[in-house]
Amino acid sequence: MNPIIYELIVIGGGISSCTFVSNLLAKGFKGKIAIIETGRNLGGRCSSRISKKNSGWILNHGSPNFNIINNSNDLKLNNFLSELLEKNIIKKDNSLLIELDKNLNFSNNLTNQFCTGNIYSSTSFMGDLANQILNLNNKSKQVDLYFQELIINLAFLNNNWVLKSKEGSLFYSKFLVISSNLLLHKRSKKILNVDEIPLAKATKNNIKIDEIIYILKNQNYIERINFLIYTRKEYQFKEIIKKDNVIYYLDKNAQEKYGFERIVFQKQKNKKYGIVLHSIKENNLINELKKNNFEKDLLHRFNKLFEDNPLINTLDNYEDISIMRWRASQPEGLRVPLRLQICKEYNIAFCGDWFNTQGFGRVEGAILSALNLSEQVIKII
Repeated sequence: MNPIIYELIVIGGGISSCTFVSNLLAKGFKGKIAIIETGRNLGGRCSSRISKKNSGWILNHGSPNFNIINNSNDLKLNNFLSELLEKNIIKKDNSLLIELDKNLNFSNNLTNQFCTGNIYSSTSFMGDLANQILNLNNKSKQVDLYFQELIINLAFLNNNWVLKSKEGSLFYSKFLVISSNLLLHKRSKKILNVDEIPLAKATKNNIKIDEIIYILKNQNYIERINFLIYTRKEYQFKEIIKKDNVIYYLDKNAQEKYGFERIVFQKQKNKKYGIVLHSIKENNLINELKKNNFEKDLLHRFNKLFEDNPLINTLDNYEDISIMRWRASQPEGLRVPLRLQICKEYNIAFCGDWFNTQGFGRVEGAILSALNLSEQVIKII
């Protein structure tokens, strides 16, 4: 049986890849496309955990919402957001946002990078956002989806790309788009257990790709560790509020003192509250928690934070607690210029929040890079 040779393969199933593919289809691209994702679903940073163990729970354990600043008033971005709003894919987020200092004083003057500009959320749940964006223009079912496939090796042979996954699958494509920069980044050596950065090995002495890899030597990723608490039915707020979510952001001093970055309360359809505690790994919270009884220690820290809070009750018991280790939650450091998005010599292109846009490190940056790339790729593919 002859293998499928795709016109286009995209590695990564996050917001940038789904925005890129959807916009490419909207511009009239007719070829067959594959999206290869290492996780179980589309979503990337906008992921949700649909619990099998605890029925009725959908917790946004990545980004609870996303903000758009758009200082440059980018027309492409405005039109894209207008379409998502019109098609009821996103909505203006109505979460109650509060910032706490180290003395637990309230502030509505939010300084957190995720709180400026206009804030949106998915009309269903955040883990469905990438899927809805993709399906916006995938009417002819041109896109094949492959999940739990981690690409570890790639080669450019006879003007086509050959990709091999850790699971042993082979994929073939005439053009390749990479949204996650793992295959270009130094961290790939450790994660994939390889001696050389995979794309450097596949593309020898290419000026553009070599420049990207050089820049990425000075771009690192913030690691987050998130704790998901499934509360019991009796857990409620001290007062009734008509909000989907309540999000507490801790300023820098408070983060150092308490170990948490933000705490997200999400009301579920089962009327219970899910609580996601975001912690940046460098705060070392995971190592400070007592390993033999980390749940008790975690609740102690949570209760210390909210014991005198006028809205939030302390927590004595729960249904379950789980951990999500977010290895590459957000890039920081040098940014890759947009002029390096396409390398025609190797039929390869790139998108993601790791490019130099005003939304660097956020969903806005992922969308902007994808919209920019689709405008270029449709002209050459």
